[in-house]
Amino acid sequence: MTHYFSKPKDIIQNRREISFRFLDVLSTFIVDDGIFSKDKADFGSLLLVEEVIKRKESGHILDLGSGYGLMSLLLKQHLKNVEISGIEINPRALDCAHKSAEKLNLKVQFSEGDVSLDVVGIYDVIITNPPIRAGKEVVFNFLNQAAKHLDKDGRLYFVMRRQQGVASAVKYCENLFEQSERCVLKKGYEVWCMRKPLTSAL
Repeated sequence: MTHYFSKPKDIIQNRREISFRFLDVLSTFIVDDGIFSKDKADFGSLLLVEEVIKRKESGHILDLGSGYGLMSLLLKQHLKNVEISGIEINPRALDCAHKSAEKLNLKVQFSEGDVSLDVVGIYDVIITNPPIRAGKEVVFNFLNQAAKHLDKDGRLYFVMRRQQGVASAVKYCENLFEQSERCVLKKGYEVWCMRKPLTSAL
């Protein structure tokens, strides 16, 4: 079975646009079948982005599992001076991200890759809305890779629904970071910020 976190092979291309207003700015994204949140902007992702903007994060931000670029591009709209990169395994979602960036006239570096294998560099901030349906092992690997690729004072922001295992994810992170904070709880979604990774960066 093909999932949004895999490489779609047999799904017919059905590219289209979705438009919505976020923090008083109207944005249009390119989406397609076979990718995550293809019908409307994901509420949890928007919640995470709003929190990062509110905290005026800076430096180099990495989006793990960046999909069609929703979080990366919204952050770039509102935090003009940050450098943002995204890594995504699904080439169809990645193509949509590139086209959305072009449409929105925003500079974000998107690359195709597996979070387990292909993350390089050290970042000030890492964000992720991990692929819950891929299973706990994959989700925990996202969190572990974040710890390995953050600066010594770096921050990880992740969002999950309470009923989809956020408690176990937080417990796992407490072995990777010095500090943990729940930033937002809204409509069953929780945004967490983890600070100061304990794991030595690769």
